[in-house]
Amino acid sequence: MDWFRQADDDFDNKLDEYYIACNMRREPIFPHIIGQWLKSYERKWGVKEVTNHGLRHTYCSLLLSQNVPIQTVSKYMGHSDSTVTLQVYSHFIPDTKGLVVTALNSLTD
Repeated sequence: MDWFRQADDDFDNKLDEYYIACNMRREPIFPHIIGQWLKSYERKWGVKEVTNHGLRHTYCSLLLSQNVPIQTVSKYMGHSDSTVTLQVYSHFIPDTKGLVVTALNSLTD
């Protein structure tokens, strides 16, 4: 995995920050390997087939549906800014009209 270190001088210090999956030796795992793991898991347990991209989409959707702040989700997704996340995933953000009404009512109490 020396080529990762050649491409990024600070590779070893960024593993936990930038690289999504690493093996026990803290070397990056290629996406096709993760795909092979998923297929093996799906066959073993009979679960619905899902792609790496599908897992990523599910991860983001679940975070947003639980009201995790868009800035936080955007950072975890590796998007350049929150606008990217909003353009793709805004339909997963729960309607917060009730929160607005409650907040405004609490100001008059």
